[in-house]
Amino acid sequence: MDVFTKDRGGAMRHSRHGFLVFLLLLGYTATSLAAQSGTFDEKAVANFYRNKTLRIIVGFTAGGGYDQYSRLIGRHLSKHIPGNPNVIVDNMAGAGSIIAANHVYHAAPKDGTVVGNISGPIILEQLFANPAIQFDMAKFRYLAVPVSETYVFVVTRKPGVSKFEEILGPNGKQITVGGIPGSTVEHAPVIARDVMGANLKVVLGYKGTADVRMAIESGEVEGLFNSYTSLKITSFEKMKSGEWLVLAQLSEKPIKDLIVPNVPTITQIAKSNEHRQLLKFGTSTPNDFGKVYVVPPGTPPDRAMALEKAFEKVFADKELQVDANKGKLEIDPMFGEDIHKLVVEFLGMSSDLKNKLQAALKGGKK
Repeated sequence: MDVFTKDRGGAMRHSRHGFLVFLLLLGYTATSLAAQSGTFDEKAVANFYRNKTLRIIVGFTAGGGYDQYSRLIGRHLSKHIPGNPNVIVDNMAGAGSIIAANHVYHAAPKDGTVVGNISGPIILEQLFANPAIQFDMAKFRYLAVPVSETYVFVVTRKPGVSKFEEILGPNGKQITVGGIPGSTVEHAPVIARDVMGANLKVVLGYKGTADVRMAIESGEVEGLFNSYTSLKITSFEKMKSGEWLVLAQLSEKPIKDLIVPNVPTITQIAKSNEHRQLLKFGTSTPNDFGKVYVVPPGTPPDRAMALEKAFEKVFADKELQVDANKGKLEIDPMFGEDIHKLVVEFLGMSSDLKNKLQAALKGGKK
Protein backbone atom coordinates (compact mmCIF):
# COMPACT_ATOMS: atom_id res chain seq x y z
CA MET A 1 0.00 0.00 0.00
CA ASP A 2 1.32 3.43 -0.95
CA VAL A 3 0.43 6.51 1.12
CA PHE A 4 0.48 9.99 -0.34
CA THR A 5 -0.15 13.14 1.71
CA LYS A 6 -0.35 16.72 0.52
CA ASP A 7 -0.64 19.84 2.57
CA ARG A 8 -3.00 21.43 0.62
CA GLY A 9 -35.97 -2.61 -34.56
CA GLY A 10 -38.38 -0.65 -36.76
CA ALA A 11 -39.75 2.55 -35.38
CA MET A 12 -41.21 0.78 -32.37
CA ARG A 13 -37.91 -0.95 -31.56
CA HIS A 14 -36.07 2.32 -31.80
CA SER A 15 -38.68 4.02 -29.62
CA ARG A 16 -38.41 1.36 -26.93
CA HIS A 17 -34.63 1.53 -27.03
CA GLY A 18 -34.73 5.30 -26.59
CA PHE A 19 -37.22 5.02 -23.74
CA LEU A 20 -34.96 2.51 -21.94
CA VAL A 21 -32.01 4.86 -22.22
CA PHE A 22 -34.26 7.69 -20.95
CA LEU A 23 -35.26 5.66 -17.89
CA LEU A 24 -31.64 4.82 -17.10
CA LEU A 25 -30.63 8.45 -17.44
CA LEU A 26 -33.55 9.56 -15.26
CA GLY A 27 -32.01 7.90 -12.22
CA TYR A 28 -28.97 10.11 -12.64
CA THR A 29 -30.81 13.39 -13.20
CA ALA A 30 -30.44 14.90 -9.73
CA THR A 31 -26.70 14.38 -9.49
CA SER A 32 -26.06 15.38 -13.09
CA LEU A 33 -27.94 18.64 -12.61
CA ALA A 34 -25.91 19.30 -9.49
CA ALA A 35 -22.71 18.54 -11.38
CA GLN A 36 -23.70 20.96 -14.12
CA SER A 37 -24.15 23.70 -11.53
CA GLY A 38 -20.57 23.08 -10.37
CA THR A 39 -21.35 24.31 -6.84
CA PHE A 40 -21.07 22.62 -3.46
CA ASP A 41 -20.56 23.64 0.15
CA GLU A 42 -16.77 23.76 0.15
CA LYS A 43 -16.56 24.55 3.87
CA ALA A 44 -18.69 21.55 4.83
CA VAL A 45 -16.72 19.28 2.49
CA ALA A 46 -13.41 20.55 3.89
CA ASN A 47 -14.62 19.97 7.45
CA PHE A 48 -15.48 16.39 6.55
CA TYR A 49 -12.23 15.49 4.75
CA ARG A 50 -9.84 17.25 7.13
CA ASN A 51 -7.66 14.63 8.93
CA LYS A 52 -9.40 11.81 7.05
CA THR A 53 -8.04 9.28 4.54
CA LEU A 54 -9.34 8.79 1.01
CA ARG A 55 -8.82 5.24 -0.25
CA ILE A 56 -8.53 4.48 -3.98
CA ILE A 57 -9.28 0.79 -4.57
CA VAL A 58 -7.72 -0.55 -7.79
CA GLY A 59 -9.41 -3.63 -9.21
CA PHE A 60 -6.17 -5.13 -10.54
CA THR A 61 -2.75 -6.20 -9.30
CA ALA A 62 0.14 -3.85 -8.63
CA GLY A 63 2.36 -2.97 -11.57
CA GLY A 64 -0.27 -2.81 -14.31
CA GLY A 65 -1.71 0.20 -16.09
CA TYR A 66 -4.66 0.69 -13.71
CA ASP A 67 -2.33 0.60 -10.74
CA GLN A 68 0.16 3.04 -12.24
CA TYR A 69 -2.51 5.59 -13.15
CA SER A 70 -3.99 5.39 -9.64
CA ARG A 71 -0.62 5.86 -7.97
CA LEU A 72 0.10 8.82 -10.22
CA ILE A 73 -3.25 10.38 -9.28
CA GLY A 74 -2.74 9.49 -5.62
CA ARG A 75 0.46 11.52 -5.46
CA HIS A 76 -1.28 14.72 -6.57
CA LEU A 77 -4.97 14.45 -5.63
CA SER A 78 -5.01 15.56 -1.99
CA LYS A 79 -4.26 19.24 -2.59
CA HIS A 80 -7.27 19.49 -4.90
CA ILE A 81 -9.79 18.10 -2.36
CA PRO A 82 -11.15 20.54 0.25
CA GLY A 83 -9.71 19.53 3.61
CA ASN A 84 -6.68 17.85 1.98
CA PRO A 85 -7.21 14.25 3.16
CA ASN A 86 -4.46 11.66 3.03
CA VAL A 87 -4.76 9.53 -0.11
CA ILE A 88 -3.88 5.84 -0.17
CA VAL A 89 -3.97 3.34 -3.03
CA ASP A 90 -4.90 -0.31 -2.40
CA ASN A 91 -5.20 -3.23 -4.81
CA MET A 92 -8.22 -5.55 -4.71
CA ALA A 93 -7.63 -7.76 -7.73
CA GLY A 94 -9.87 -10.45 -9.15
CA ALA A 95 -12.41 -11.23 -11.87
CA GLY A 96 -11.44 -8.31 -14.08
CA SER A 97 -12.21 -5.85 -11.23
CA ILE A 98 -15.67 -7.30 -10.50
CA ILE A 99 -14.54 -8.08 -6.94
CA ALA A 100 -13.49 -4.47 -6.40
CA ALA A 101 -16.66 -3.13 -8.04
CA ASN A 102 -18.85 -5.33 -5.81
CA HIS A 103 -16.95 -4.12 -2.74
CA VAL A 104 -17.18 -0.44 -3.63
CA TYR A 105 -20.88 -0.73 -4.48
CA HIS A 106 -21.95 -2.67 -1.37
CA ALA A 107 -19.37 -2.94 1.40
CA ALA A 108 -17.31 0.24 1.20
CA PRO A 109 -18.36 3.33 3.17
CA LYS A 110 -20.72 5.54 1.19
CA ASP A 111 -19.36 8.71 2.74
CA GLY A 112 -16.91 9.82 0.06
CA THR A 113 -13.83 8.19 1.58
CA VAL A 114 -13.60 5.38 -0.99
CA VAL A 115 -13.08 5.70 -4.74
CA GLY A 116 -13.11 2.64 -6.98
CA ASN A 117 -10.85 2.27 -10.01
CA ILE A 118 -12.63 -0.39 -12.04
CA SER A 119 -12.75 -1.67 -15.60
CA GLY A 120 -15.37 -0.33 -17.99
CA PRO A 121 -15.61 -3.65 -19.89
CA ILE A 122 -17.20 -5.40 -16.89
CA ILE A 123 -20.33 -3.69 -18.17
CA LEU A 124 -20.60 -6.66 -20.56
CA GLU A 125 -20.86 -9.02 -17.61
CA GLN A 126 -23.76 -6.97 -16.25
CA LEU A 127 -25.39 -6.89 -19.68
CA PHE A 128 -25.23 -10.70 -19.80
CA ALA A 129 -26.56 -11.07 -16.21
CA ASN A 130 -23.41 -12.68 -14.82
CA PRO A 131 -24.46 -13.83 -11.31
CA ALA A 132 -21.16 -12.54 -9.91
CA ILE A 133 -22.28 -8.98 -10.65
CA GLN A 134 -23.69 -7.34 -7.51
CA PHE A 135 -23.82 -3.79 -8.83
CA ASP A 136 -25.54 -1.67 -11.44
CA MET A 137 -23.11 0.26 -13.63
CA ALA A 138 -25.83 2.85 -14.31
CA LYS A 139 -25.99 3.75 -10.61
CA PHE A 140 -22.34 4.43 -9.85
CA ARG A 141 -21.39 8.09 -9.57
CA TYR A 142 -18.72 8.63 -12.22
CA LEU A 143 -15.74 10.86 -11.47
CA ALA A 144 -13.28 10.51 -14.33
CA VAL A 145 -11.50 8.41 -16.92
CA PRO A 146 -7.85 9.45 -17.43
CA VAL A 147 -7.78 8.33 -21.05
CA SER A 148 -9.94 6.33 -23.46
CA GLU A 149 -8.12 3.21 -24.57
CA THR A 150 -7.49 1.10 -27.64
CA TYR A 151 -6.49 -2.53 -27.28
CA VAL A 152 -3.80 -4.19 -29.37
CA PHE A 153 -2.81 -7.83 -29.84
CA VAL A 154 0.84 -8.51 -29.04
CA VAL A 155 2.73 -11.81 -29.38
CA THR A 156 6.27 -12.99 -28.88
CA ARG A 157 8.36 -14.34 -31.74
CA LYS A 158 8.02 -17.91 -30.40
CA PRO A 159 4.91 -18.88 -32.46
CA GLY A 160 6.61 -17.71 -35.66
CA VAL A 161 3.84 -15.40 -36.88
CA SER A 162 4.12 -11.83 -38.09
CA LYS A 163 0.62 -11.11 -39.42
CA PHE A 164 -2.88 -11.55 -37.97
CA GLU A 165 -4.11 -13.51 -40.99
CA GLU A 166 -1.50 -16.22 -40.30
CA ILE A 167 -3.51 -17.41 -37.28
CA LEU A 168 -6.90 -17.52 -39.02
CA GLY A 169 -8.71 -20.70 -40.01
CA PRO A 170 -8.18 -24.37 -39.14
CA ASN A 171 -4.67 -24.34 -40.60
CA GLY A 172 -3.64 -21.13 -38.84
CA LYS A 173 -0.77 -21.23 -36.40
CA GLN A 174 -1.93 -21.48 -32.80
CA ILE A 175 -1.05 -18.85 -30.22
CA THR A 176 -1.62 -19.28 -26.48
CA VAL A 177 -2.78 -16.03 -24.89
CA GLY A 178 -3.42 -15.03 -21.29
CA GLY A 179 -6.82 -13.74 -20.22
CA ILE A 180 -8.32 -11.91 -17.25
CA PRO A 181 -11.94 -13.01 -16.67
CA GLY A 182 -14.53 -10.30 -17.24
CA SER A 183 -12.14 -7.96 -19.03
CA THR A 184 -11.21 -7.13 -22.62
CA VAL A 185 -8.06 -9.17 -22.02
CA GLU A 186 -10.50 -12.13 -22.10
CA HIS A 187 -13.26 -10.80 -24.35
CA ALA A 188 -10.99 -9.86 -27.27
CA PRO A 189 -9.34 -13.26 -27.82
CA VAL A 190 -12.65 -15.07 -27.34
CA ILE A 191 -14.32 -12.98 -30.06
CA ALA A 192 -11.27 -13.38 -32.31
CA ARG A 193 -11.36 -17.15 -31.76
CA ASP A 194 -15.06 -17.97 -31.80
CA VAL A 195 -16.29 -15.35 -34.29
CA MET A 196 -13.36 -14.75 -36.61
CA GLY A 197 -11.79 -18.20 -36.50
CA ALA A 198 -8.44 -17.19 -35.02
CA ASN A 199 -6.50 -20.19 -33.73
CA LEU A 200 -6.12 -18.99 -30.15
CA LYS A 201 -5.85 -20.96 -26.94
CA VAL A 202 -7.08 -18.71 -24.13
CA VAL A 203 -5.68 -19.36 -20.64
CA LEU A 204 -7.84 -17.66 -18.00
CA GLY A 205 -7.39 -17.02 -14.29
CA TYR A 206 -4.88 -14.19 -14.23
CA LYS A 207 -5.72 -11.29 -11.90
CA GLY A 208 -3.95 -8.56 -13.84
CA THR A 209 -1.84 -7.87 -16.89
CA ALA A 210 1.29 -7.88 -14.72
CA ASP A 211 0.57 -11.57 -14.09
CA VAL A 212 0.05 -12.21 -17.81
CA ARG A 213 3.33 -10.50 -18.65
CA MET A 214 5.09 -12.74 -16.12
CA ALA A 215 3.46 -15.74 -17.81
CA ILE A 216 4.80 -14.54 -21.16
CA GLU A 217 8.29 -14.24 -19.70
CA SER A 218 8.08 -17.78 -18.29
CA GLY A 219 6.80 -19.19 -21.59
CA GLU A 220 3.42 -20.18 -20.16
CA VAL A 221 1.64 -18.04 -22.76
CA GLU A 222 2.81 -16.33 -25.95
CA GLY A 223 0.77 -13.15 -26.11
CA LEU A 224 -2.09 -11.03 -24.86
CA PHE A 225 -4.61 -8.38 -25.81
CA ASN A 226 -3.92 -5.25 -23.77
CA SER A 227 -4.50 -1.53 -23.97
CA TYR A 228 -1.82 0.37 -25.81
CA THR A 229 -1.70 2.96 -23.03
CA SER A 230 -0.73 0.20 -20.58
CA LEU A 231 1.75 -1.46 -22.94
CA LYS A 232 3.53 1.85 -23.49
CA ILE A 233 4.13 1.97 -19.74
CA THR A 234 5.10 -1.66 -19.16
CA SER A 235 6.44 -3.08 -22.42
CA PHE A 236 7.43 -0.23 -24.75
CA GLU A 237 10.99 -1.47 -25.33
CA LYS A 238 9.80 -4.99 -26.14
CA MET A 239 7.54 -3.60 -28.88
CA LYS A 240 10.15 -1.14 -30.12
CA SER A 241 12.84 -3.82 -30.39
CA GLY A 242 10.52 -6.28 -32.13
CA GLU A 243 10.74 -8.80 -29.28
CA TRP A 244 6.96 -8.44 -29.12
CA LEU A 245 5.03 -8.06 -32.38
CA VAL A 246 1.80 -6.06 -32.70
CA LEU A 247 -0.61 -8.05 -34.90
CA ALA A 248 -3.85 -6.02 -34.63
CA GLN A 249 -5.38 -2.89 -33.10
CA LEU A 250 -8.97 -3.06 -31.90
CA SER A 251 -10.24 0.28 -33.11
CA GLU A 252 -11.75 1.60 -36.30
CA LYS A 253 -9.21 4.41 -36.48
CA PRO A 254 -5.46 3.74 -36.30
CA ILE A 255 -3.63 4.64 -33.09
CA LYS A 256 -1.74 7.83 -33.89
CA ASP A 257 1.43 7.03 -31.96
CA LEU A 258 1.57 3.25 -32.47
CA ILE A 259 5.21 2.19 -32.30
CA VAL A 260 5.02 0.05 -35.47
CA PRO A 261 3.40 0.94 -38.82
CA ASN A 262 0.72 -0.81 -40.88
CA VAL A 263 -1.02 -2.68 -38.05
CA PRO A 264 -4.55 -3.65 -39.20
CA THR A 265 -7.60 -2.11 -37.50
CA ILE A 266 -11.04 -3.60 -36.79
CA THR A 267 -12.22 -2.42 -40.21
CA GLN A 268 -9.41 -4.35 -41.90
CA ILE A 269 -9.51 -7.59 -39.90
CA ALA A 270 -13.32 -7.93 -39.74
CA LYS A 271 -14.71 -10.11 -42.52
CA SER A 272 -18.25 -8.73 -42.30
CA ASN A 273 -20.22 -5.88 -40.78
CA GLU A 274 -21.44 -8.25 -38.06
CA HIS A 275 -17.85 -9.10 -37.14
CA ARG A 276 -17.04 -5.39 -37.05
CA GLN A 277 -19.98 -4.67 -34.74
CA LEU A 278 -19.06 -7.50 -32.39
CA LEU A 279 -15.44 -6.40 -32.21
CA LYS A 280 -16.46 -2.78 -31.74
CA PHE A 281 -19.00 -3.31 -28.95
CA GLY A 282 -17.23 -6.29 -27.41
CA THR A 283 -13.77 -4.75 -27.20
CA SER A 284 -13.54 -1.13 -28.35
CA THR A 285 -16.53 0.85 -27.07
CA PRO A 286 -16.34 -0.37 -23.42
CA ASN A 287 -12.78 0.92 -23.29
CA ASP A 288 -13.90 4.46 -24.05
CA PHE A 289 -14.61 4.41 -20.29
CA GLY A 290 -12.05 1.75 -19.41
CA LYS A 291 -9.95 2.88 -16.42
CA VAL A 292 -12.90 4.55 -14.73
CA TYR A 293 -13.05 6.12 -11.25
CA VAL A 294 -16.33 5.83 -9.34
CA VAL A 295 -17.95 6.32 -5.97
CA PRO A 296 -20.91 4.21 -4.84
CA PRO A 297 -24.53 5.30 -5.05
CA GLY A 298 -25.54 7.02 -1.85
CA THR A 299 -22.36 9.08 -1.60
CA PRO A 300 -23.37 12.58 -0.42
CA PRO A 301 -23.73 14.76 -3.55
CA ASP A 302 -21.50 17.55 -2.20
CA ARG A 303 -18.61 15.16 -1.58
CA ALA A 304 -19.10 13.34 -4.89
CA MET A 305 -19.07 16.67 -6.71
CA ALA A 306 -16.00 17.81 -4.79
CA LEU A 307 -14.20 14.62 -5.83
CA GLU A 308 -15.20 15.05 -9.47
CA LYS A 309 -13.91 18.64 -9.42
CA ALA A 310 -10.71 17.40 -7.76
CA PHE A 311 -10.18 14.91 -10.59
CA GLU A 312 -10.73 17.69 -13.13
CA LYS A 313 -8.10 19.79 -11.37
CA VAL A 314 -5.61 16.97 -10.88
CA PHE A 315 -5.49 16.13 -14.58
CA ALA A 316 -4.80 19.82 -15.31
CA ASP A 317 -2.09 19.89 -12.63
CA LYS A 318 1.29 20.71 -14.21
CA GLU A 319 3.15 18.57 -11.67
CA LEU A 320 0.98 15.55 -12.48
CA GLN A 321 1.49 16.14 -16.20
CA VAL A 322 5.27 16.16 -15.75
CA ASP A 323 5.09 12.88 -13.80
CA ALA A 324 2.73 11.41 -16.41
CA ASN A 325 5.15 12.23 -19.22
CA LYS A 326 8.02 10.63 -17.32
CA GLY A 327 6.00 7.45 -16.88
CA LYS A 328 4.61 7.45 -20.44
CA LEU A 329 1.09 7.83 -18.99
CA GLU A 330 -1.20 9.47 -21.52
CA ILE A 331 -3.72 11.99 -20.15
CA ASP A 332 -6.84 12.83 -22.19
CA PRO A 333 -9.60 12.76 -19.57
CA MET A 334 -13.37 12.48 -19.60
CA PHE A 335 -15.56 13.32 -16.62
CA GLY A 336 -18.81 12.64 -14.79
CA GLU A 337 -21.91 13.00 -16.86
CA ASP A 338 -20.17 12.30 -20.18
CA ILE A 339 -19.04 8.92 -18.85
CA HIS A 340 -22.46 8.12 -17.43
CA LYS A 341 -24.14 8.80 -20.78
CA LEU A 342 -21.82 6.31 -22.50
CA VAL A 343 -22.62 3.71 -19.83
CA VAL A 344 -26.41 3.98 -20.05
CA GLU A 345 -26.35 4.06 -23.85
CA PHE A 346 -24.27 0.88 -23.85
CA LEU A 347 -26.65 -0.85 -21.41
CA GLY A 348 -29.55 0.19 -23.64
CA MET A 349 -28.18 -1.51 -26.77
CA SER A 350 -30.60 -3.42 -28.97
CA SER A 351 -31.53 -6.94 -27.88
CA ASP A 352 -30.32 -8.29 -31.24
CA LEU A 353 -26.79 -6.97 -30.75
CA LYS A 354 -26.82 -7.98 -27.09
CA ASN A 355 -27.77 -11.57 -27.97
CA LYS A 356 -25.07 -11.77 -30.65
CA LEU A 357 -22.45 -10.43 -28.25
CA GLN A 358 -23.50 -12.88 -25.56
CA ALA A 359 -23.35 -15.79 -28.00
CA ALA A 360 -19.93 -14.64 -29.17
CA LEU A 361 -18.49 -14.38 -25.67
CA LYS A 362 -20.01 -17.38 -23.94
CA GLY A 363 -17.32 -19.61 -25.44
CA GLY A 364 -14.91 -17.98 -23.04
CA LYS A 365 -16.95 -19.35 -20.14
CA LYS A 366 -16.37 -22.98 -21.10
